Amino acid sequence: MSTTESSAEGAFAMTLPGPTWSRVTALCIDSATEMASLACVGLGAVVAEQQWRAGFSHTEQLAVRLRELAKEADFDLRAATMICVCTGPGSFNGIRTGMGTAIGLASGLGIPIYGSSSLDLLAFPHADRAPAQRAMLPAGRGEYYSALFGTRGGHWRRLSPYSVASPEQLVAESPAKCLWCGNWSEQDQARLTELLGGSRRLLSPAHAIRRAAFLLPLALAAAANGADGSVDALQPLYIRRPAITQPRPAAVAE
Repeated sequence: MSTTESSAEGAFAMTLPGPTWSRVTALCIDSATEMASLACVGLGAVVAEQQWRAGFSHTEQLAVRLRELAKEADFDLRAATMICVCTGPGSFNGIRTGMGTAIGLASGLGIPIYGSSSLDLLAFPHADRAPAQRAMLPAGRGEYYSALFGTRGGHWRRLSPYSVASPEQLVAESPAKCLWCGNWSEQDQARLTELLGGSRRLLSPAHAIRRAAFLLPLALAAAANGADGSVDALQPLYIRRPAITQPRPAAVAE
């Protein structure tokens, strides 16, 4: 199994239900995979949110969707006090488009920006439903990007490194009381059901849709744990090096 250099050590801890949103006006962007999501949050409420299948057209669609959503919700992007963005893993172009848009807004407005993994974003909404959550996203070659999450010592956190592995490996490395969150093929769902002895612990496709609004509590928790919110601190999380790039020293991404 291949992994990034990041580990469970140093992962931020969150006391559920998480930090308050009451004084935050935020724009949340997730275009890490073919399913994209945007959310506008104003002073404790989700003002507007949208999910759609972007496919491989994030570059053409994201800015247009963002302007339309803000206009329909009468949400002034210039009033944002924080930008939250999904850093991957997922589609190289999707990650690059989302992070580029988010960085441009944060830099232009002079406000902090915080990144969270697409795997964290999958698992967090289900943090109180089981002692542990296994998040999975397709990585190609019959493998999945994945990480294990759960509550330890009263705090929800990531319990394993981000990794790439087969469904069989992930089942072998997961605790019995684990909720499986993610997007998998029909064939792999059948295989997971067999390996787990039933589908009771597999989330339905409707529950596996990432909501950009959940980037905000993750960002607030990161800030509370010392993240500085600077553009320079933001790094994409690829786990597996994009095939179109030339080999180079990999950045460590948490």
